[in-house]
Amino acid sequence: MNVRTSLSSRRSTKGYRRPALFLAVAASGALAVSVITAGQPVAHAAADKPVSVAAQLGLSGSSSAAPSADSLHDLQALTASRSQRATETAAAAQAQTMADQTKLAALAAAAQAQAQAQAAAEKAAADQAAAAQAAAQQAAQQKAAADAAAAQQAAAAAARPSGSFPAYALSKLGGNQSQFSCLQNLWGKESGWNPNAKNPSSTAYGIPQFLDSTWAGTGIAKTSDGYRQIDAGLIYIDSRYGSPCGAWAHSQALNWY
Repeated sequence: MNVRTSLSSRRSTKGYRRPALFLAVAASGALAVSVITAGQPVAHAAADKPVSVAAQLGLSGSSSAAPSADSLHDLQALTASRSQRATETAAAAQAQTMADQTKLAALAAAAQAQAQAQAAAEKAAADQAAAAQAAAQQAAQQKAAADAAAAQQAAAAAARPSGSFPAYALSKLGGNQSQFSCLQNLWGKESGWNPNAKNPSSTAYGIPQFLDSTWAGTGIAKTSDGYRQIDAGLIYIDSRYGSPCGAWAHSQALNWY
């Protein structure tokens, strides 16, 4: 009897229902047996004890169609393991992404902080340089002002008259001895050519013995400088009497000028 026929007979008489996987394996095994026994005498094939595919697969004839509880448990465990691994993989990928983002943010913050620090340092250096330049300019201006003041003082000292007050007055009169003689008599009488002479009964002061109101009319402030007193006296005499001799004549007539 043929193995394919034996398997077919067993399936029809017992009416077992097999899972799709078992049926496919059984069909493959039947084809293999059929190929192997092709060309051999039927009597020789029938002499061998037939072996079912179920026995070859290690399945008993009384196996039920539903998988066992252990098989379901193993399948569930496998599924759970795969799901857990997928979850862990996704979580690890998300954690890595967050770590990368955190690292990039830290690097960006560090770069920004460094740029701000560099900008602040450059600004501080520029401000310091500007302050130093301003201080140098101010020092230069102060030095220039001091040099100018020193030069002015030196020029004033160089131009300052020297010698006696009468000699200075003669030089201001252009060396005119006649007019100087009248002036010498006038101021000799008023103050004796003393720049510090004071009248106890009035504000008359200095070589020309000017009152405070008289000083204002000369354009020269009241001063203890005898040379400036001579300048103011000659201005007053020239504007009022025209010459020292005219002032002396008035003084002789009225005892004042």
